[in-house]
Amino acid sequence: MCRLLAWHSPTPVTAERVIAPDSSRLAELSRVHCDGWGFAGLSETGAIEWEMGSEPAHESPLFAKVAGTTRTASGIVHLRWATGDLAVSLGNTHPFTSASAPGEVAFVHNGLLPDADELLGDIDPDLVAGFRGETDSERYFGLFATNLRHASGDVVTALRRTADRLQDHAYTSLNAMILTPDQLAVVCLFKEENRPLDEEEDYFDLTWGESDGITSAWSTGVRSAEESHRPLENGTVLLINTRSGAHDVVSIG
Repeated sequence: MCRLLAWHSPTPVTAERVIAPDSSRLAELSRVHCDGWGFAGLSETGAIEWEMGSEPAHESPLFAKVAGTTRTASGIVHLRWATGDLAVSLGNTHPFTSASAPGEVAFVHNGLLPDADELLGDIDPDLVAGFRGETDSERYFGLFATNLRHASGDVVTALRRTADRLQDHAYTSLNAMILTPDQLAVVCLFKEENRPLDEEEDYFDLTWGESDGITSAWSTGVRSAEESHRPLENGTVLLINTRSGAHDVVSIG
């Protein structure tokens, strides 16, 4: 289980600027979501750049530097809380990335997808060969990346095909944030009936809002509540054009 943050801004900004005055919350959340952290953002040339660490974010000088000084117009942040017996390692740390799906893509996930190895036959072999870890999240990414490739880069079509393929799986959540040079997608898709009983009812909720021209979305606990913030409905995706900033919320299942 994990915490997520995504944003698009007309000018490059840091993660801390995006969630100010709640800038300390990411580090604080990592005291529980303590099994690694990751960041991906668009460079000035439109390439995806990323940083990650397997240590808790609140103990990481690199995370503090990235969150406080790395500026990007479009970015995603992930705080990992490992599930089951999956190792705490860089190989299992988000974001997962590919340069061939059909272009650059970075992907972070919050949730549990049981029996994810059953998906390997549905994932393009070259993507499987590029896996660097053992997580269900990376298998979910591989399925999405395969569908993205076969949908000629149409993110919404790829997400709908992925959701259809996984509808009979007993997942907790397929919540994800996906960054390409052209689009930023925030996926809200979870099965409330599978939420772990020891988690709060709103654990898988995602919220989004706009302030000072910045459009952002986040997991519960990342930001304090404000009247201007809106829930992202379960079964939808917030889709943002990273070039124009235009955005829409569409159904995926």
